[in-house]
Amino acid sequence: GSDLNAMRDRLIAFFPADMPYVIQTWQDTQRPLLNAVNLELTILNILLFLIIGVAGFGILATFFMIVVEKTRDIGILKSLGATGRGVMTIFLGYGLSLGTVGTGVGIVLGLLFVWKINEIANVIQKITGTQVYDPMIYFFDKIPTIVSPWMVGWVAVGAITIAVLASVLPAIRAARLHPVEALRYE
Repeated sequence: GSDLNAMRDRLIAFFPADMPYVIQTWQDTQRPLLNAVNLELTILNILLFLIIGVAGFGILATFFMIVVEKTRDIGILKSLGATGRGVMTIFLGYGLSLGTVGTGVGIVLGLLFVWKINEIANVIQKITGTQVYDPMIYFFDKIPTIVSPWMVGWVAVGAITIAVLASVLPAIRAARLHPVEALRYE
């Protein structure tokens, strides 16, 4: 909780310059390791962003297929008096429910994975015969995990938002369908 660099600078200023000792923080001595960990985190965040993007396009494609498959049903609803806004609300609600259920399942599975990460690493190590997590490199005897409730909350909000945004274009397409054309399509 203290400022290591400030403390190091105070110690350097206090002791004479011709002293045969080098004053460093643990971060100074482990700089290559910390840089490697930061690079791994950056690459991990980029990969996770790409995975989320692919999932968003998957939801978008699925919803477009649902609109195509349900064209006749949408035409019947509109011919019975459903408004474009009502049809759009149905698809946006479907996107919201899909995002909420998917996010809930993802959070539960993710937290279970984090909770059992060391056991999972041991199973993978036994199956493959290679060490997944080398304590000689990372200086820990087990994989450290930190679960931040704020991060979990932001990821949940982001996942639900992506699911709803991916359902907007198909919802607009469904809302714009003319009842006669939709019924003629089938």
